[in-house]
Formats: sequence, structure tokens, C-alpha cells
Amino acid sequence: MAVRARSSLALLKRWFAPKPAPAEAPPPAPWNGERVDVDAYWARAWKELHDRQSWLSANMKLSGAAWSVDQDRGLINFQRTDGSKLSAPVQIIGSWNPRTSAFSWGWDHPSVQTRLRAAAERTRWFGEKHEMMELVEPQVTISELEAWRFTAIAMRINAANGVYRGPTDGPTVFMTLGDLKELG
Repeated sequence: MAVRARSSLALLKRWFAPKPAPAEAPPPAPWNGERVDVDAYWARAWKELHDRQSWLSANMKLSGAAWSVDQDRGLINFQRTDGSKLSAPVQIIGSWNPRTSAFSWGWDHPSVQTRLRAAAERTRWFGEKHEMMELVEPQVTISELEAWRFTAIAMRINAANGVYRGPTDGPTVFMTLGDLKELG
């Protein structure tokens, strides 16, 4: 019995011993002038996009939801098929035209209000800093998968919570999202 008590006590001491501080995750974007491994940064952004989109899909149930953006308020609003409503801060990263494969950055799009261009502008800055011309050109011809990748990098650079791909009768709008809140 005494041996067992000592073993339990040793186990408790290990469990409750002070733990070293966890290593901090690298910041979403290098703002202090440091260079990054661009390939690793793209890969990490793509993984984060997948993880966050999986969570959004499983928990927020936006599939089939009607959506609209209120540019004056900087919000995207959703109405799910069950009638419930959600809202989140939004940034417009760009639009992709399926007929021409042209992706137009939000920072250069005349219909995007200035306040909703900030994330796209920071992404352009990142592209300039790291000589990634596809992030700097106002319009590029790419696949839809590449439009997703551009939005993934914008999500990471801007520490957004997720991405929404908003289909329209014309171009598809790619946006980053803040915290989604259910509306009463």
C-alpha cells in the first residue's frame, strides 16, 4: 500500500509540476521586415485553410445558405436553410471569373469599398515584400484552385478565421471571415 501511495504521489507531482511555456506559433505574417520561406508559408496557409474550412463546414452549416455582404457595415450575412441567421466581419480578397479564369484583387476592384480592401492590401504588401508577383498584379489568369490558394494566403497573412467562396451569376467572390455569430 505504501509503495502504491508513493507511486501515485510521484505521478501527481509530475502532472502538476510547472510546465515549460509552449512554443509560440509564428505570427500570421512577418511584419518586422524578416524574410520567410515562401513555399513553407504557402503550405502552412493551405493547411490552415483546410482545417478552418472543415471546422466551418461541420459547425456552421453554411452549405446552401443564402449570403449577402453589407459593405457599409463590413459584414457578411448568411441565412441557413433552416432559417437561422449568422453574421461575420468580412474582407473581400478578390473575384474569380469562371468564363475567363481572371482573378481580380479586391484592392484594385472599383466596386469594393475601401474598408473591405484592407486584407487584400496587406496581401499585396506581403507579395511585394517577398517578390511574389501573382499577389501584386491587379489581375491574373489562374484556376479556381489558385484563387482558393490566394485566399488561403490572405487568410493567414490577416489572421482571419476562415474563408467564404461566394458564388454569383458572374464572378465568384473570395472573402475572409472574422468571428461568425448567430443572430437572434
